Amino acid sequence: MEKFEKLLNMLMDFNKDIRFAAVCTKDGEILWNSKRNNVKNYVPLSHTKKTLQRATNAWDERANISKMVGKGLYVIAAYEKIKRVTIPLDKQHILFFSVDNTPMKASNKKSYGHLVEMGKIMSIVDFVNSTT
Repeated sequence: MEKFEKLLNMLMDFNKDIRFAAVCTKDGEILWNSKRNNVKNYVPLSHTKKTLQRATNAWDERANISKMVGKGLYVIAAYEKIKRVTIPLDKQHILFFSVDNTPMKASNKKSYGHLVEMGKIMSIVDFVNSTT
């Protein structure tokens, strides 16, 4: 369990756009979570828990095609205000986090918000998994 707390702390320190992060079981039970102090939740925790249950089921479904396309790495669902990301940590746990999706720069063209920096985030996940 310590490694999950370490993972969330490292993610929150690394990326100031992360609003909320959690590690949950395959049953959708939240084991560890962290919320940035200065943000307002757009989605109530009860809805987030339901999202996590659906996400764990979706990862189970993705496992059915992994022999054909390789292991799933992460999923990003983008909305106007936030992006929600899920990453399988191991066979029993999933990392979930949301990031701001505010425009990257002011322009007349439509902006789809901040990049999530998945390469760096995956490096943190790999580091924490390898040290425990």
